[in-house]
Amino acid sequence: MASRLAARGISLRIVDKEPERSNKSRALVMHARTLELMEKMGVAKDLVDVGERSVHMAAYLNKEPVLDLRFNDIGAEDTPYPFLLFVSQVETERILDAHLLRQGVKIERPVEVLHVEDGADHATATLQHPDGRTEVVQARYIIGCDGAHSVVRKHAGLTFEGEAYAQEFWLADAEVDWVFPRDQLSVCLGDTGAFMVFPLKGQKTSRLMLSLQSHGETHDPTLEEFQREASLRSPVPLKILAANWLSRFRLHHRGVNKYRAGRLFVAGDAAHIHSPAGGQGMNTGIQDAYNLAWKLAMVLRQEARKELLDSYNEERFPVGQTLLSFTDQAFSVGMSVKGPMATVRNVMLPRVAPWLLHAKSRRARLFRFLSQLAIKYRESSVVGEDQEGAGYAFVHLLGPGHRAPDAPYWDGARASSIFSLLQDEHHHLIVFSSEEEDGSAGPREVLPSWIERRTIRKTEQNTVAFERYGIHRNGYYLIRPDGYIAFRGANLDLMPLLHFLEHSYGAGPG
Repeated sequence: MASRLAARGISLRIVDKEPERSNKSRALVMHARTLELMEKMGVAKDLVDVGERSVHMAAYLNKEPVLDLRFNDIGAEDTPYPFLLFVSQVETERILDAHLLRQGVKIERPVEVLHVEDGADHATATLQHPDGRTEVVQARYIIGCDGAHSVVRKHAGLTFEGEAYAQEFWLADAEVDWVFPRDQLSVCLGDTGAFMVFPLKGQKTSRLMLSLQSHGETHDPTLEEFQREASLRSPVPLKILAANWLSRFRLHHRGVNKYRAGRLFVAGDAAHIHSPAGGQGMNTGIQDAYNLAWKLAMVLRQEARKELLDSYNEERFPVGQTLLSFTDQAFSVGMSVKGPMATVRNVMLPRVAPWLLHAKSRRARLFRFLSQLAIKYRESSVVGEDQEGAGYAFVHLLGPGHRAPDAPYWDGARASSIFSLLQDEHHHLIVFSSEEEDGSAGPREVLPSWIERRTIRKTEQNTVAFERYGIHRNGYYLIRPDGYIAFRGANLDLMPLLHFLEHSYGAGPG
């Protein structure tokens, strides 16, 4: 959040009550959609370099194989990141921290937020510094990215309904001696509980996680206890070698009733906590931040009306609700050891998994869902389109509020890609033209200064780009800073776009 606001020149402070970054690996999976956003920030390569690409996931049910998924054969050709990236949260935070420092912003540690209050003209935060001094800060807006026990959420009066799961989890960062390859994501489910192994790069250790029924203990498990429980669930013999982290924790699933209260916002775990099924948590929080940051920046820079901020809750609240529903159902089915859920899983999974993976199209849909590439804001009030003259592909392939896909294109001098055009915090108008001149109605000057305009000509080298965007001859797409389609037209008339900008952003011609 701080990085994206700083990139637009917004004055801000970011405070954290912890004296230093955690040394625990915690959030471990970075999905394709998040990596696309990290690419826009210029740090995706750094993350990929320190992470472990997993192109292979194997699942077992009561020690029998039920799923063998190769991510390099899923048909996800519109993203540069067709894999799961396993990277420790320690590395993720280190890279983002360094990126923020390069932008001239330093996290203030340890500074605790004691109280926040909304007001008509500003919001107020009371901060406590390490020497005991308190400070009252006035700000235009306050964003609570402060986790499950969010102070901002509490003082904003937002509810956080849900409950704890009956199971408990054990975590370990340890080396596993078994026959499976180190880069394999292994998921072992069954009537004794779950056991999962996530690969980590550049070290012999992996992240191990297992579930079991809670008996009220509070002490961290011993290595011997972890070995015993893992052996009960593993499909092959294994030995867990020295662990550098062993932990026990409980899980909750909870969500706020809304993401905004006046000048106070929440994002990430402050808005939604849930099971780790699918590795969705951190990735969803990053998308929350990206969605809100560009809208806040536009309002603060007087490039859009303040009503644009209403679309943050409008767009992200349904995503959070879907996330809670999906992770709860997946958790309940996967982690059950008895009862109807376990029976359904044991009967259906061996039948459904082979069918799901048999066709590349189904494998691709599964990957797109898990990797959050399929998230869309089709019902948002701040997206739109002009279908005048549209063909079948334009109408049915993409839509306003959909993620803009990557595609190769030739700019007349060198090979490039659509994503290479989207590397800053502007909106981008991509004009697809089969004409000698792109013919867009109105001179370039009528567009607001925060829109960058590029033209892709219809040539043999650009066929894939035209096809992927559903353009036969001419058309255009306005792509938001978070990589979603704000508006599109099936011709070269920009007047509908200008009317959209006036209606949705309050940004008229000129």
